[in-house]
Amino acid sequence: MSVEQTATERQPSAEPTREFFVGMLTRDISLEQAVLDLVDNCVDGAKRLAAAGGEFGNHSVELVITGTVFSITDNCGGFSREDAINYAFRFGRPQGTPRTPSSIGQFGVGMKRALFKFGEHFVVRSATTADEWAVALDVPIWLERGDWHFPWVAFGERETISTTKPGTQIIVDRLRPDVAARFATTNFSNLVVDLIKSKHRQFISQGLSISVNGRHIDASDLYLSFNEQLKPGRDDFVIEEPGKLAVFIKITVGVGASIPREAGWYVICNGRVVLSADRRDITGWGLLENESDRLMVPNFHNQYARFRGIVWFDSEDSSRVPWNTTKTDVDVDSSVWQRAFSRMIEMMRPVITFLNDLDQDIDANTRESSPLYQYVTQAPTVKAERVTGKSDFVAPSRSSVQFKPKTVKIQYSRRIEDVDYLKDALDLGSARAVGEKTFDMILESQRSE
Repeated sequence: MSVEQTATERQPSAEPTREFFVGMLTRDISLEQAVLDLVDNCVDGAKRLAAAGGEFGNHSVELVITGTVFSITDNCGGFSREDAINYAFRFGRPQGTPRTPSSIGQFGVGMKRALFKFGEHFVVRSATTADEWAVALDVPIWLERGDWHFPWVAFGERETISTTKPGTQIIVDRLRPDVAARFATTNFSNLVVDLIKSKHRQFISQGLSISVNGRHIDASDLYLSFNEQLKPGRDDFVIEEPGKLAVFIKITVGVGASIPREAGWYVICNGRVVLSADRRDITGWGLLENESDRLMVPNFHNQYARFRGIVWFDSEDSSRVPWNTTKTDVDVDSSVWQRAFSRMIEMMRPVITFLNDLDQDIDANTRESSPLYQYVTQAPTVKAERVTGKSDFVAPSRSSVQFKPKTVKIQYSRRIEDVDYLKDALDLGSARAVGEKTFDMILESQRSE
């Protein structure tokens, strides 16, 4: 049955209510991840300046998180009034929006989602070298208004940011009660520090300064054993698809210190760590071969506490790297992830085999007497980022290394005439030889008793 409509007839509306929109927008992200979204925006600003010839060491991000206020301030270049009007406060990224090459921000929701999640009043101020602006929003009043615009306000004091000190500042007060309760705890600020340290390790290592409540965050680097007989495996390749920007992939696998909480896969997209020490089937642990149900990779066990795998995805188009919208996991359906995943498993397998051999050698000889264990623990290490050039994982076999017992240097002094007397008596040529010989004689005598 057809129904005629006149041009003036009212039609059903699909426009969402603001309350529903804001509620849905903020529901599926944790408070700490919302804080990270705001840090991501600051890092993108620093990346823009670094790409233009600057250095990360010249830029900083300062967070204040208390039970009454949240603020984040950076000196990472700010963004213009035109960007604020056309892009920054839109819910989602409009078609044609200029993109920051290799950015971390992708979906155009992070800042707004965090602001609405945190409180009922916020101010955003930003300055570039050319202009400065500020907006403020009383959320309950805005929810009752008839339009979606955010009102301009006076820029205010210029001590923190200005056209001579370009950057952005966000202040959220009138925190929601549940948010205020969590922000007031030391546990929450510690959680944020740990997350920033983990997720932004690359940029902190490059010099970007980040602090939370005055606490400076140091870099945490990944180290791999590296010598002639124990070398990480590394591969790099490019995924290109018609009409899309390329994705550059680097994979490094090897062994590190025996620390279970640090073992597993690290997935890094455009410099932002998405997964840390992941030991789930999503990164290959417990993987079965489809055709024969043969176990290709075992489930994680503490005997694999030395395993380290790092995969970097980089693309000028951030939508091409395989992360989810909250940057807390990978998109397993991504064709880019699927192609990288196959190579990850191939490179993972020989490391697992070596760690099985190491475990068997320890079982056969005890930890103190295992030649392989002694070799691994004494091997020098290198930062994972410094492993370059394509190479297979190299590791010693159980038969290729010899047991070297641990030794300690003994030093003592005796009268010269007494040492010379023993040199003649024992037919030895040096004071060191006298010390070693007399030690061995006493040890043998004691053991024979």
